[in-house]
Amino acid sequence: MSDEAPATRFTAAAAWIGLVFFLGWQEFYVETRFEWPTPWWIRVPAVAMVGLIILVFALECMMQEMTVRRWATSALVFAVFGVVFLAAGIFDPDTLRASRWALLPAGAFYIVAAGISGIGAKESL
Repeated sequence: MSDEAPATRFTAAAAWIGLVFFLGWQEFYVETRFEWPTPWWIRVPAVAMVGLIILVFALECMMQEMTVRRWATSALVFAVFGVVFLAAGIFDPDTLRASRWALLPAGAFYIVAAGISGIGAKESL
């Protein structure tokens, strides 16, 4: 069992669950055109499986089973999504079909979550 603070684990779990919602949003709302090269019967199960993997990661955060490698992975993923959300919110929010005022706070949250995950990795050493 690791000794990270509950706020660290809860923030990481919330960030992973947020990525599941974002993935579902992109799959079932944004990518609705029929011209996509991958058929829906491949995309939907793939999104469901990736969503389950991410949910398992969120559960591991909540159950205090995070290792240094998992914290580092969380920090990297959250930092990338934070930068993507901020860039999309600043330059072209229509690419994600989301409001600028939803993308900017989401990007800030993921940057903070990346920092918190970095703290979790440091505490796990």
